[in-house]
Amino acid sequence: MTPFRFGVVASPLHDPADVERIVAPVTERLAGLGGVRDDDPSAGTDQPYAVVVATGGTEAEVLDLLARRPLTTPREPVILVTHRLHNSLPASLEALARLRQDGRHGRIVQSEDLDDLTTTIADIVALQRLRRVRLGLVGKPSEWLVASVPDRVGVRERWGIDLVDVDIAPVIADHQAAPRAGGPVAVKFSRRRPEPSDELEKASALHPALLTAIDDAQVDAVTVRCFDFLGDLATSGCVALAELNDTGTVAGCEGDIAGAVAMLIARHLLDQASWIANPSVIDRAAGRLVLAHCTVAPSLVEDLELHTHFESGIGIGLRGTFAPGPVTLLRIGGRELEGHWFADGEILAAGDAPDLCRTQVTLDVDPERLELLLTAPLGNHIVMVRGHHRDRLERWWHLAQA
Repeated sequence: MTPFRFGVVASPLHDPADVERIVAPVTERLAGLGGVRDDDPSAGTDQPYAVVVATGGTEAEVLDLLARRPLTTPREPVILVTHRLHNSLPASLEALARLRQDGRHGRIVQSEDLDDLTTTIADIVALQRLRRVRLGLVGKPSEWLVASVPDRVGVRERWGIDLVDVDIAPVIADHQAAPRAGGPVAVKFSRRRPEPSDELEKASALHPALLTAIDDAQVDAVTVRCFDFLGDLATSGCVALAELNDTGTVAGCEGDIAGAVAMLIARHLLDQASWIANPSVIDRAAGRLVLAHCTVAPSLVEDLELHTHFESGIGIGLRGTFAPGPVTLLRIGGRELEGHWFADGEILAAGDAPDLCRTQVTLDVDPERLELLLTAPLGNHIVMVRGHHRDRLERWWHLAQA
């Protein structure tokens, strides 16, 4: 259970004893779900807050109660809980409409569907976690990402995410000082080989260098200008980024901010590692999408082979084999990351085409969703997670952005 707090509002025309009788079944169920009653939220708490609308005629009381709650995160959503009696729902509709006019947003949850409340609480907790993130930009975004570099002030105001510049030079210097210090990461990725190769050791040594940069900058996640490693160090960042994602630290490629935030959404809302990849083929008629990239978290795939990095032919590129099954695709974009594209899909097959990045999958995706990629793209990279979550993501996005 995720803990939360709730208050109760009722019209003064109603007898207090009647009010308690009316809402007792609701408040008891809320307590069973982890709720603690708190009719004076002025002290503030990081826990999500819900308002039980006991009777009609309480619209002003709802607004007053919420006005006394300090906002612990930007754009904190509102939850109004209703029941079938005493005009609870009509009052909630009026109150939420006014809150939306005032720039607030949220959701009405009816007491007969309190499973919906559990999901809403989890949605808000994920949003709160996201809005406390410090995302480190290890080097500037790659020059080709002309649509994936949002306005940092806008991102801070809309999402609460701090974009933190992290100098890539010390990462490169750390690696140059210990180019073979791959250690356990090299052993992990060697898989079938008794000893890691020199190239694998060299690529793996970027992992401790990035960990040092993450610790020094006190950031929660990173997106890395990884192509600089090819020229300055003659190795690739694919292994290091794969290991970070595999062990719980979101790490995006090429300095892609939008892609990294999509990966953060997958981590905080769905509690999953994700794969960031290029859409290489879109076949609208067949409903087919091919994704490819040279890095993948080992936990996402059934098998992992070591190749060179595709574009450069040097370093280590990873070819992972995804098992067939359901997946969800995410892409966000815009100057404040206000745009989104979500789609459910099915993995049909892995690939090994020599002229694409090493890890490749062919997906079955709704042709109408694929059409949007061609007519209204938000950028290049697409993020993939296991399972069908489009409905959950759309619901969460509306709560976060409405």
